[in-house]
Amino acid sequence: MAMRFSPTLFTATFAATLAATSFAAAPAHALDVYVNGVKATGLKTADMTNCAVKFDALGNVHIISPGYRVITDKTGKPLRITGSSDFGNVKAQAAKPKARYVLLYRPNPKVPYTFTIYVNNKKFRVIELNTGPFTVDLTSSLNRGANAIRVEGKPVGAPPASGGESDVTRLIVLQGTERPDGTFVAKHPPVWELVRAAIDRKAINRSSTLMVE
Repeated sequence: MAMRFSPTLFTATFAATLAATSFAAAPAHALDVYVNGVKATGLKTADMTNCAVKFDALGNVHIISPGYRVITDKTGKPLRITGSSDFGNVKAQAAKPKARYVLLYRPNPKVPYTFTIYVNNKKFRVIELNTGPFTVDLTSSLNRGANAIRVEGKPVGAPPASGGESDVTRLIVLQGTERPDGTFVAKHPPVWELVRAAIDRKAINRSSTLMVE
């Protein structure tokens, strides 16, 4: 049975010592050490950090850390290890949503507001006072799981005299599916919504979490 051990910080001297100990204990079945897939058995005085380590079914040790390279001679004998680890900078690609998400903007002339929308800390959309209603796909800016949505909103000028609490501007995120012909079929209610009324005259900086499937 294979055992796996994947710490975020590991010194390869340990692996080399482990392999050497195993050689002495069981010379008939000596273990091998591999660094990024290259055989490094017999290498001495090699220090590596930020590595993932795996023991395979035969007991061989596999050290994985992008950025390191095993230098060998013409016969394939390992001489030294060069480079430095960039393992800490290698991030697993975030899973993309299974569903489709769209952002709807439904303005009201009695609610003079501008908005700046940030999705996962990146500016997604700027809505000026004269921006008309729109629907835009949001899916490519989202990841499966928790997503950060932040909206900065500022009132502009004075509201019309007839503006009341029932006069609202809406920002809405809908989840749905896409038909083979490309038509978006929305599910209700919205998964996220921000509403500003004509009587709301304070600037906002509102953060929320959108859970995405």
